[in-house]
Amino acid sequence: MSSELTPLQKRVLDFITECIQDRGVPPTVREIGKRCKIGAPSSVAYHIKQLESKGFLKHEGSISRGLTLPEDADPSRLPVLGRVGAGNGIIAQEDIEGHLRVDPDSARRGDFVLRVRGDSMTGAGILEGDFIQVRPAETARDKQLVVAVTEDDAEGVVKRLRKRGASWQLESENPNYGPITERFRVVGLVVGLIRNYT
Repeated sequence: MSSELTPLQKRVLDFITECIQDRGVPPTVREIGKRCKIGAPSSVAYHIKQLESKGFLKHEGSISRGLTLPEDADPSRLPVLGRVGAGNGIIAQEDIEGHLRVDPDSARRGDFVLRVRGDSMTGAGILEGDFIQVRPAETARDKQLVVAVTEDDAEGVVKRLRKRGASWQLESENPNYGPITERFRVVGLVVGLIRNYT
């Protein structure tokens, strides 16, 4: 994908993606205009053409009903990351090890997948070699499963976020591992588990 999206273009793209994912067909120009508060159909068409020129959409036939997502924009095809939290964004192109298809009903734009290393989360049913689906987030509630990065581990760790008194810590689900109390940053919520039995 090339070029950054304006806030309005992102709203248009998110709505088109949502419709394709939920209904199997893209929205009409009128539906896009109503949802994104764009008055003139020609303005909707302009934003669609901008998204197409930036590589976020393709179309065949009519300007709206013929819209499709490029394969790499398929919301059910998530990037598998080797690292998280690199630079200013969570996903850096050089950190993508491949892609994994997940249930389209559970995937959202921006989600990513991590392969689990180690046995620190066995008590939560997360085993080494599993894949976890992660939704980017900078905050989480007490007891939620999160992916966080610490100063010592740019790859990210999967832990349970716990509030202890006035402070927060990351806890394992295996008594052989102690909590992480050093400085850390939450980068995502664990929203799914993918396991291969072969």
